[in-house]
Amino acid sequence: MKYSFSITFLALLLLINCNSTSSAKQDKTLTPNQSEPDGTYLVTKLYGEDVSEHKLTIVFDSEKKTISGFSGCNTYSCGYTIEKENISFGLPMYSKMYCAKTDQLEKDFFKALSETQLKNTNKSLLKLSNNTTEAIVAKKEQ
Repeated sequence: MKYSFSITFLALLLLINCNSTSSAKQDKTLTPNQSEPDGTYLVTKLYGEDVSEHKLTIVFDSEKKTISGFSGCNTYSCGYTIEKENISFGLPMYSKMYCAKTDQLEKDFFKALSETQLKNTNKSLLKLSNNTTEAIVAKKEQ
């Protein structure tokens, strides 16, 4: 009897927690002048420096809440969360090639992603920044 009561109680708790998670997701809306990024963006600036020649990319999949792309030497992917103008990225998984010429660029790119807190987007431009610095500027690929 105690065993079946415990299972019923745990199932009820699980059901309540699942329901509260879905309602919390619905509260995470974008401000009217912001759009959720989707598609491919070409990184043009990294901490103010022009890096367009390296063809860094960020590909947003808004359904799966993941990004992927090219980081200068390796390909990468990670999850992200958005709440209004705030965005945060998870730890990236990436291939492990070593490229001497772009090693520092890649480290700076991943540092910029990890420090990102704020986003500003429109249909053609994405700006990611921490509290004080515009870390990444990227143009939407046409």
